[in-house]
Amino acid sequence: MKHLIVLSSLVPFVFGAVFTVGVGKDETTGKKGLGFDPSSIHPAAGDTIVFEFRSGSHSVLQSTFTSPCTSNGGFNSGVKTVDDNLEVDAPGLPTVSLLVNDTQPLWFFDDAGGLCNKGAVLSVNPTQTQSDAQFKANSLTAPNSGSGSGSGSQSSAPAPSGPSGSASGNPQSTASGGSAPSGQPSSPAQSPAPNGAAATGSLFVLYLACVGLLSALFL
Repeated sequence: MKHLIVLSSLVPFVFGAVFTVGVGKDETTGKKGLGFDPSSIHPAAGDTIVFEFRSGSHSVLQSTFTSPCTSNGGFNSGVKTVDDNLEVDAPGLPTVSLLVNDTQPLWFFDDAGGLCNKGAVLSVNPTQTQSDAQFKANSLTAPNSGSGSGSGSQSSAPAPSGPSGSASGNPQSTASGGSAPSGQPSSPAQSPAPNGAAATGSLFVLYLACVGLLSALFL
């Protein structure tokens, strides 16, 4: 029984945490607005970032610390358009998930929103030398070339060399500072799960299955 308690308590750590980030949500007011909520997060390797899209048209593109508003050819969520009449935290908002592979810094911006130069950027695992505050400051004066047209194109392109931070989209894309993406994430917009429920729900089912198996072995 003791072995069951110890092993089952370790299951959540194997699957990692889920970080839900609102796109088109003001992190200060909690209402519809500019940027990401929160605008800086610190996930560990194996954790998942769930981008949850608010009213308007938004797309999350990966960039670099020095060029915040220009896609580096890595992660691209595609454009998600949400009805302006929906509440800020309405159920069933479209989401796109991204699996974090390591703890190196990753940088993102809202391309379709066209607000990168107003600070619509996201820092993932910023450091003291590459801080979220400086990344946001860089975005205010950066050229806003985005993906070329703000269309969130699904085609992949080589990424320039840079930091080694990497992440994997759900289920196909790879975002990396030093390698080209292997594809773009498929959009769950047709059957969205609010607040990362799709990610957490499947993990919970797997967790229960593991607990059941352990119970059979040790009881």
